Amino acid sequence: MAEAATLPFSGVSVKLESLTQAGTFEAPCGLTERSISFAKETNSVAIPDCANEDAAPFVARDVVSKSVTVNGKGVMARQSLARWRAAFEADIPVRIRIDIAATESGGHWEGLFHLTSFEVGAIRGERCTVTVALQSSGPVPFTPAP
Repeated sequence: MAEAATLPFSGVSVKLESLTQAGTFEAPCGLTERSISFAKETNSVAIPDCANEDAAPFVARDVVSKSVTVNGKGVMARQSLARWRAAFEADIPVRIRIDIAATESGGHWEGLFHLTSFEVGAIRGERCTVTVALQSSGPVPFTPAP
């Protein structure tokens, strides 16, 4: 039996471009959960079998669009509040990194994203929380790890 080689929490990171240094990416502090979803919207059509019109046709699908969504939850770290607020005002460069070697398919996706949801919550006796959602705006190409 071969045990699965897994990644720690830090093996998948979401970093926003720095407010002060373009081209530099920093992970907002406080996220204790994060997920990245890749989606394709498709149109479908049944393609008939010309040799047997009574046969059930197979469905062909054409890609209409692609998008990437990032979701995160955690504690509302004071040092990240200004970055989240700025991200809500304009689309921002985001880097999503899979931190493993190129030989294991590691690397990062990078593109412009809109912060589409930014929720700060509080419950008496607990720490303030944050929930965020970002959606891609344009291409999000993958760059293999060096």
